[in-house]
Amino acid sequence: MMPRGSRMVGARAAVLVGIVVVLVAATAGTVSAQQAGNTTTVDSCRTIDSSGQYALTGTVTGDLDDPNAACIEITAGNVTLDGQGHTVAGTGAGHGVEVDGSRGPVTNVTVENLQAHNWSIGVFALETDNGTIRRTITENSTEGIALGASSNYTLANNTATGSAIAIALGGQSQNNTLRRMTAVENRWGIHFERESANNTVVNSVARNNSRWDYYSERNDNENIVRNLDLATGTFSFSERNVALGAVTSPPPLPRGAGNLDSYVEATGTRGGQAAISLTMSYGNARNPVALWRHDGQHWSRVADSQTNGAASTVSANISEFGTFAALSDAGANAGGPVTVSADRGPAVQRNLSTPTATATPTATPAPTPTTIPGSAATEQAPAANATPTAARGESEATESSGIGIVRTVFVIAGVIGLIVLGIVALRGRNDRGPGFNR
Repeated sequence: MMPRGSRMVGARAAVLVGIVVVLVAATAGTVSAQQAGNTTTVDSCRTIDSSGQYALTGTVTGDLDDPNAACIEITAGNVTLDGQGHTVAGTGAGHGVEVDGSRGPVTNVTVENLQAHNWSIGVFALETDNGTIRRTITENSTEGIALGASSNYTLANNTATGSAIAIALGGQSQNNTLRRMTAVENRWGIHFERESANNTVVNSVARNNSRWDYYSERNDNENIVRNLDLATGTFSFSERNVALGAVTSPPPLPRGAGNLDSYVEATGTRGGQAAISLTMSYGNARNPVALWRHDGQHWSRVADSQTNGAASTVSANISEFGTFAALSDAGANAGGPVTVSADRGPAVQRNLSTPTATATPTATPAPTPTTIPGSAATEQAPAANATPTAARGESEATESSGIGIVRTVFVIAGVIGLIVLGIVALRGRNDRGPGFNR
């Protein structure tokens, strides 16, 4: 039988162990909650050099002197930077957000839900792969969004306006996908150069850019574009070293040709052989439609053009450039000067919604996405009134609730354990005899 003194020492030790158990149980939920809510907040210019989730908490302002410096620089892979609708604002020099892989491999970085204004480059990816830039608005910069020697990126639902170049891919930026991009009221719209080929543009808008809506130069291979909306039509094409722009004041039409409000200027650029396989959409036409070209002096039908009446498109392979139009056979009385109904499109989105603490977002049925045959799966656009972080917040709230329940169970178990151990201790106290602690 264990001596009484040894029994009491063991009981006291057990009580201490029980206290430790309760304290650990009480704090375990808090530690777990901190680990679950693992988003690091960003409220100033900084370098992100560790993988993880990061989020802006308000406007970040940077006043940089070095045009190659970055306000927020990401040098680690597996990073998500969520702007939560906030702005990274500059004073004209430097890069707003830069994903920089020039000093080592950087992959799987997502930049989303932010605005970047007044930079040399708003959002820039340099020598990185397999990243995503989505739901951003860039404005009043030399370049809105730019990729340099970066491949396998997805750019989706981005707007660039008021800049010299809206969206620029250069320096062997290849195999990138651009979906639902908007380049409006810049000098150049969507721009590919210096071996930046094998890229795909889908369901995008380039309107009212003062120089060219679409521009490609010094590329040995083709880029593919499906459904690019200009101010004077919707166009699909595969091209190499070609520039395109809307034509709102076309030359007077040839006699017998009817206006269908579908015009584009196409020209070859520098750096290699220029060619384009062009498909133009047109509106309702009761009579046959053909593709015509104006060479600066005269209109002529484009040889071997093909018309798809069911799809309301006309197509041709083109190596001689000028102004192109889908024109209908309108009889002897048509032709002459025309007034083009230029489509300026919807108003340019200039702000992203930011999360609020009290507002409860109302679910809005999302539109059914249009999938282009042969393209990557179409990314669902967010509802107009949805808060970008709502899903994440719900997930974290559910996880925190589960953590609270587990913590409560542990505390109750610890308290019960202390009660039992206290009873044991009291019994030991009652067993004290003359020889105790001698």
